[in-house]
Amino acid sequence: MTSEMKRLLLASTLLMGLPCIAQAQEADTAEGGGEGDAIVVTGSRLTNANLEQAAPIMALSEKELKLTGQVNVENILKDLPQILPGATGASNNPGDGVATADLRGLGSARTLVLVNGRRYVSYDTNQIVDLNTIPTALIERVDVVTGGKSAVYGSDAVSGVINFVTKQDFEGIQANGNYRITDSGDGAQYTGGLLVGKNFADGRGNITLYGDYMKRKSVLQSARSYTSVAQTDDGEGGLSAGGSSSIPQGAIAVGGNRYKFAQDGSYSAYDSTADAYNYAPDNYLQVPQKRELLSGQAHFDVSDHLTLYAEGQYVHNRVANQLAPTPLTGTFLLDTDSSFLSAGSQSLLSGYDTDGDGYSSASVYRRLSEVGPRISKVDSKAYRGVLGARGTIDGDWSYDIYGSFSRTRRVERQQGNVSANAVQQALLTTYDSSGSLVCSDTSNGCVPLNIFGAGNISQAAADFISIDTMNRSTITEKVVSGAITNDSLFDLGAGYAGLAIGAEYRSEHGSFNPDAALASGDVIGFNASEPTSGGYNVKELFAEINVPLLADRPFIDRLDFNGAARYSYYSTAAKSVGTFSAGLVWAPIKDISLRGQFSRAVRAPTVNDLYSGSAQNFETASDPCAVAGAPNNASLVAACVASGVPANYVGTEYNGGDTQVDSVNGGNPDLREETANTYTFGAVLQPRAIPGLSITVDYYHIKIDNFITAAGTANIINACFGGYDTSYCSLLPRDANSYTITGALDNLTNSGGVKTDGIDFDAQYTAPLAFGTNNESKLNLRVSGTRLLGWTFKPIAALSDLTVDCKGSFGLLCGNVYAKWRLNSRVTWATEGTTLSLAWRHLSAVKDDDPSTVYTVEKIKAYDYFDLTASFDIAKRFTWNVGMNNMFNRKPPILGDNQEQANTFPSTYDVYGRTFFTGLTVDF
Repeated sequence: MTSEMKRLLLASTLLMGLPCIAQAQEADTAEGGGEGDAIVVTGSRLTNANLEQAAPIMALSEKELKLTGQVNVENILKDLPQILPGATGASNNPGDGVATADLRGLGSARTLVLVNGRRYVSYDTNQIVDLNTIPTALIERVDVVTGGKSAVYGSDAVSGVINFVTKQDFEGIQANGNYRITDSGDGAQYTGGLLVGKNFADGRGNITLYGDYMKRKSVLQSARSYTSVAQTDDGEGGLSAGGSSSIPQGAIAVGGNRYKFAQDGSYSAYDSTADAYNYAPDNYLQVPQKRELLSGQAHFDVSDHLTLYAEGQYVHNRVANQLAPTPLTGTFLLDTDSSFLSAGSQSLLSGYDTDGDGYSSASVYRRLSEVGPRISKVDSKAYRGVLGARGTIDGDWSYDIYGSFSRTRRVERQQGNVSANAVQQALLTTYDSSGSLVCSDTSNGCVPLNIFGAGNISQAAADFISIDTMNRSTITEKVVSGAITNDSLFDLGAGYAGLAIGAEYRSEHGSFNPDAALASGDVIGFNASEPTSGGYNVKELFAEINVPLLADRPFIDRLDFNGAARYSYYSTAAKSVGTFSAGLVWAPIKDISLRGQFSRAVRAPTVNDLYSGSAQNFETASDPCAVAGAPNNASLVAACVASGVPANYVGTEYNGGDTQVDSVNGGNPDLREETANTYTFGAVLQPRAIPGLSITVDYYHIKIDNFITAAGTANIINACFGGYDTSYCSLLPRDANSYTITGALDNLTNSGGVKTDGIDFDAQYTAPLAFGTNNESKLNLRVSGTRLLGWTFKPIAALSDLTVDCKGSFGLLCGNVYAKWRLNSRVTWATEGTTLSLAWRHLSAVKDDDPSTVYTVEKIKAYDYFDLTASFDIAKRFTWNVGMNNMFNRKPPILGDNQEQANTFPSTYDVYGRTFFTGLTVDF
């Protein structure tokens, strides 16, 4: 490698964890890199050091990971400007106890996660990688490629690739431990691990083993004043204590009116303002987690022509979600002469006994507090193995072939569920010969159920209606891949060209087997589900080429071309698809490089997309017919009446003020593949007159057609009642007694697509300082971020006019926070053995995404967080990190009816407050 090339490579990675200009390289040894040092490039199978990629890459070093003080990778990645939070430890409802990455906010299923350039183990039938399964202490760096890479890596790489590169040739013993705790003294997280590596056979082979244990304690929403009470819009421009209309006292809806009960069985009118149940305290703000992880890797150079390598992982992960006690909702038959009711209540129900059989049909809203909270415990075991061989064929031709097998088995145990059939059986009562109240049907040990009044359900009755359930799921992936490469194919006078050709076979199979009671739809509490089972395979051919075209010419210091193509044949309806990419890097002078890349990407439907059975869900959405101002809109009134709401109920809270809608989600075997066109172009500035300065700016544009998604109940409601197409009202059936939307049909479909564009930028500067140890210290400065220019979504393909604009927005339609400006910057002072670092994270202000509805909180102001870290290296054997996140204890924005969960967006905004951390690494 020439000294000039070394200088360019060094300048492109001045600051640890910052965007590289073209490629991320292996760290040099303390003595500096040698002539034979390999350049490991993410986003390409070619490793020619003279080639730079046209697609931008961000690299996070091991040092950067440690400076964050985070135990899990998820909390590091979610703060990168290009990544929106996916599922995190704050995701309880919705939540699945996993951590995911979401590049560009296009969905975790469109972000391909790799380990050492190869596919990793998925956690579910959506084929998404749980970041909790990746060993943090084994990571050498993380590369984030933010352009479509389907032509290089295949399906799923629509928005980009995140590649975790693990340590190779590690020798020695290293122990590590980390601890985090909030300023409130809760939510402790700790991990401990041991890394052991040994070179053998004169350095021709290495074996590295790693194991760790991690535990994260729970935090309830009751532990923070701003999340302990469910907030709702009060209709007067403020927030008030709200919650659910399913209350511990019990309530019913008959004739469009809703009534609550006292402990003596008497009734009175239900008032959503005063009577709503506060479900917040029992919900997790931080879900608990335990994880044991074992990882091993080995390689042995048999000869120049053959190197054998292997990887293996075993991850045992246990998480839990907790919700408030089961809300008993639905239509049930009630005894009109039940002794649990007062005389007045008996008279009320008798008035709705239309056939005189002694029973009245009513919509019931009862919080079953006597049963206890709903708890879901997920026990996940993931296995992965890789066996491969690489080496030189002849001359400059080399090969790399491997096979991998991965499987995840998950068992979910639920408690706090209730059987709908048992409830109905226990509600129908009579008197036996001794005058005691008993069930009309005494089978299965039925005990009469008194839902009229708080605390009236006996322990025996609670035991009778309770039902514990267990779900099992398995996802299996098999991959066989091989490539032949030549990094010195020919030279046009500007450097050697490279070529890679290869083939890959991949098989995916997944199954979800819900408990029989859940599959039957009998369970009230957690979402009812149907079985899912299916799979597919894909056979692929691919090729990639990099060609330096010109160099050392007037106004052309360097001009390089790269291209890639992939042909895929799916066993699903997608059948034959092709992807390709092409890019140029032009450096008119040594100080400036201009780059551009175009990619055609695809994403085939996953097992879950194709085969998932119907599942019950409670989506956050508002019924526009129950909004106070609805009567002022004549067309809205007409649509409400047509959907089944009596005219005199429009504008009233006949739905009890609920902001969740009972919905049904499911797969679709007729789904087509997504197709995406992505292009980026930008510039890199490295002025030789200012050593240590590096500036990159890149524009990106992504357009995805046939975007696979559930439209979202909020968007279906908008289509029905927003004047777009009233035929969609048929997807929103209403309960005959309460007129509440129940069973909204929100299955997966190929939507009208998504389009987003923006600008990524990074400015870095490193300057030597004449003080510190031996007067040798450095100051590193960086400002990096993203400016979102556009993000639009057409949830329903047939309605091109229905477009959701998420740029600079948040809320129910977008489902996330799409800030226009996202910045993540750091200033670091380092001298021998000591490092001090201050990080600044910024989110610009956002507005609500629904212009048709006025919420109490229409705007969230800009947020800034600051993190401080100190690191001390003692005798090059002990490294101690200490610091704090959110050092000024910034509280999250508190929202009413237009939020995700916990009164806010807890994965985007810090809900825990100031957090302290410390970590220790010991090299033996």
